[in-house]
Amino acid sequence: MCGRSARTVRRGEGPGTQPVPPTPILPECRPSSGKRVAIVGAGPTGLAAAYYLLQKGHACTVFDARDVPGGALRYAVEASQLPRDVLDAEIAVIARLGAAFEMNAKVDGPRLKQLAGEFDAVVLGIGECTPEAAEQLGLAATDKGVRIDAKTFATSIAGVFAGGEAVRRSRQAVRAVADGRGIAESADQYLAGGEVTGPHRPFTVHVGKLKDGEIDAFMAGISDDGRVEPAGDGFADEEARTECARCLHCDCRKPVACKLRLYADEYGARAGRFRADRRTFAQHAQHHDVIYEPGKCIDCGICIKIAAAAGEQLGLTFIGRGFSVRVGVPFNESLAAGLRTVARQCADACPTGALALKDA
Repeated sequence: MCGRSARTVRRGEGPGTQPVPPTPILPECRPSSGKRVAIVGAGPTGLAAAYYLLQKGHACTVFDARDVPGGALRYAVEASQLPRDVLDAEIAVIARLGAAFEMNAKVDGPRLKQLAGEFDAVVLGIGECTPEAAEQLGLAATDKGVRIDAKTFATSIAGVFAGGEAVRRSRQAVRAVADGRGIAESADQYLAGGEVTGPHRPFTVHVGKLKDGEIDAFMAGISDDGRVEPAGDGFADEEARTECARCLHCDCRKPVACKLRLYADEYGARAGRFRADRRTFAQHAQHHDVIYEPGKCIDCGICIKIAAAAGEQLGLTFIGRGFSVRVGVPFNESLAAGLRTVARQCADACPTGALALKDA
């Protein structure tokens, strides 16, 4: 090891962190695997990798050249944008899961080689890395930094994985955290002795570029209040509620339980295989309890049967023919008129989230 002498923090302690609550909510962890992972860099990529690897039962030691962990989240982001007590509390949870921290520990090429021999796997979350710096670490480089396999985060050294700013410029902490989680999946596969295929990427589609007028449909149900600027360090409870009410809900309202997504994933469907014009986004939010997005409807008819079985006066029905068929309320009545008693049951049963609860 070169540079400043390492300051070791015992496992379970959070260097520079505030005390965690007496009963912190900790994720469940697998039994110990007996495997040890060295994580170089205590920024968002390294911390995220540690968080998920610890849950998989692997012991983690985090090495960082600075005095206190946090990386760019601490040293490049203003405290007014990310209160330090919030960051400290998150790091303290990782420490409570069992991570050990060695601060003031600079890792160069010889030290990286040493870590690769001492530990069962190594994760590099070292922040921005020039091609020259990558080569000095003994790693293959690109013009952006460390060269990795795009699916597995694997570097040119077996058992060494890298992500975040070390491999590309993004300046987005959320991407760095996502890389950390993906690295944890690949490292876990490697430590198990199986094929390293990288994190599973479920079937996903995106609306893409909005058509003229579609943004108005997204904005129809949001609060009229303007953007809230926090009065102190972070949002107070009421400020947070007001700001959340401005959410456009452009995400999927049933991302985990969507059966269309689950079966598309199981059978290897590809959204771009058959090209067609996307239906214009529409959203019906007149109902007190549910919201209906016809573009997500697959015309399964489940909601129609539920409404009929419950004796709804109007209920729902198929309207139109052929490819233009859609589910709607007879006589062009509102969704509130069609579903007076079983709206929530229909939303619960909807396989794609076309009908979804407003308060979900």
